[in-house]
Amino acid sequence: MVGFTLVEKIIKKHTDASDEDIYPGNIVWINLDLVTARDYAGPQVIDLFQKHYPGAKTFDNNKVIFTPDCYPYGNDLKHVKDQEKIRVFAEEHSIELADLGSGIGSHLLFRRGISKPGEIAFGADSHYNILGALGILGQGAGDLMLAFAFKTGKSWIKIPETVRVNLKGKYSWPTTSKDLALYVLKQLHKYGITGKAVEFYGDIISELTIEDRVTLCSLITEASGMIGFVPPDKTTSEYYKQFNIEIDLISSDAEAKYASELTIDIDNLGLYLACPPHPHNVKPIEEVLGIPIKSIIIGSCTNGSAADIHDAARVLKGSKINPGVRLGIIPATREDYVSLNLEGDMTTILEAGGNFFGVGCSTCAQGQYGLTGGETAVTLTTGNRNTQGKIGPADVYLASPAVAAATAIEGKIAKPVKRDD
Repeated sequence: MVGFTLVEKIIKKHTDASDEDIYPGNIVWINLDLVTARDYAGPQVIDLFQKHYPGAKTFDNNKVIFTPDCYPYGNDLKHVKDQEKIRVFAEEHSIELADLGSGIGSHLLFRRGISKPGEIAFGADSHYNILGALGILGQGAGDLMLAFAFKTGKSWIKIPETVRVNLKGKYSWPTTSKDLALYVLKQLHKYGITGKAVEFYGDIISELTIEDRVTLCSLITEASGMIGFVPPDKTTSEYYKQFNIEIDLISSDAEAKYASELTIDIDNLGLYLACPPHPHNVKPIEEVLGIPIKSIIIGSCTNGSAADIHDAARVLKGSKINPGVRLGIIPATREDYVSLNLEGDMTTILEAGGNFFGVGCSTCAQGQYGLTGGETAVTLTTGNRNTQGKIGPADVYLASPAVAAATAIEGKIAKPVKRDD
């Protein structure tokens, strides 16, 4: 009996190819449930669409969304024009526009119940695969591929091999899902998952919130993987009930063939940071304690949820950040921003000396929110990239929101102490 992995089952559901064609390495055509573009690459996609399909409409205006989220309110003339191009095209084609201030495009898809488990969504974002945290096949795509998808609702995909990863053991605060993600990233980078899908299993999975799962899956890109999946379960089902959506608890077949299987021991996991110059250069916090930090950013698609920022607020409560530190907060979505305000976290952070930069992406690329470092001012961010020169000329460290908050207080890399809620 033939069995299929999770990614194979999703692809099989979205293709006209036969079951015999669903195997790793084969290329098949798929029908997409959703196509999105942002202010980075979106304008180029529009140009290509208009060049190759003059006068044409998109394949389905209800399945195309624009989500400007990269560049804060047109931080220069080029981006002002790019964002205007998106708005004009969206209006002409009756396409939904989640404009600046709405949040990170990939996050909006699950924050608003737009995409659900078992679906396929393509967008102009290398971290679009975070959607695997909810059992959605999300993939970043190039400009030409997206222009074609705008017109046809289709794309090709090379079916990946799948690695089954078993997480053995449990951990407790101050260890968080970011420490888990960084530790797993280090192991997977060493193990080798280039171009492969990953399925996560283990007792710890049922204890991870949706936000925790997003953090875990967000770093698969940095290990050169295609996507990380947390198979939908009770937590996923409960999450979608807020949108009155009943989901299918899709899973791999018992007979599924994995390329390999890896067990990672996470029992009593400690605190970890990604050190310069690569995300996979992960070290225990004990090896970097005391390194001076001048710029700290809490946000990104990896750790920009209200839950993430709440964790930082618990550490900051009743304290003041070090006078030599700049602390910036960038919520992932408007919904997260509202939640922070209602729960009082925004006041806590402002009273501690932190700043809110707005809603959207942060510190992944030049020109985005939060680039407050410099030639010598070392940055610590909760994002997913610290490649030299990518977000500033000085060194960049990656850490959890809790470690970021403790570091803001001390002015140097420090372990967090939780205050009472």
